[in-house]
Amino acid sequence: MIAVLRRTALAVVVITCTLAATVAPATATTGGPTTLHVEGTQTQVSENLYKSYGGLLGDFWILTFVPLYESDSLVIGTGTERFVGCVDVNLDTVCGATEPSGELRFHFVQWAKFDPSTGALIEGGCEHPITGGSDGFQGARGIIHMRDAVVNGDVRTTYRGTVVLDAVPVDLSAPQVLASDPDVPRAGGGHC
Repeated sequence: MIAVLRRTALAVVVITCTLAATVAPATATTGGPTTLHVEGTQTQVSENLYKSYGGLLGDFWILTFVPLYESDSLVIGTGTERFVGCVDVNLDTVCGATEPSGELRFHFVQWAKFDPSTGALIEGGCEHPITGGSDGFQGARGIIHMRDAVVNGDVRTTYRGTVVLDAVPVDLSAPQVLASDPDVPRAGGGHC
């Protein structure tokens, strides 16, 4: 039973909603990298899909998760994700035509602490380095830090981080994973 509770809590470790959110450009140079600081919240929609609010507005899909260590009180794992949406620069809760949008790809390392007697989540966190992107996020890099806390019995996930646009030159000869790839879950496509 504890294992089931722990796994259920782990499935919701990247989740829920508070109301803080910001986006702030750190640099505004033309033709070079542009750094955007983002923060906000996430809410779980299904087992592998999370809605992101605030600076990153859209859907996070967990593509893979590989447990590296599991005990009654700690789970550590790695995986890959994709985000489809925008950086909501003006925080109007709409992906505007001039705001950076498309797909971001991530690797992540996640950890979660549990009460060994009940299996209940105590706290969790994860680091999400950006490994690439498409459309307005081609050549993007950066990192998103997420933290999970239990508030009144619910898991609340907040994030903050940096998205660097045009961080690396785009190599058009390199294979790209696109949202049209049939092996990649689509946002809103009912994958989960």
